[in-house]
Amino acid sequence: RIVPFAADQAHEVGALLGTAGSADVVDGHIVTVAAAAAATVLTADADDLARLSACLDDPVPLLRF
Repeated sequence: RIVPFAADQAHEVGALLGTAGSADVVDGHIVTVAAAAAATVLTADADDLARLSACLDDPVPLLRF
């Protein structure tokens, strides 16, 4: 599913990136959208997403392909 980056998500994504010490806005958006939807992310970039997900109270499940 494609979810556009909305202005109201900027603070949440920015806070996650700051906590994780990351500057990857796209990865931050993926993790925050997945967390809000209680979704699993299918990715080839699991290491970066896992670092971000680990900063959440309820980490996002990741499946590598």
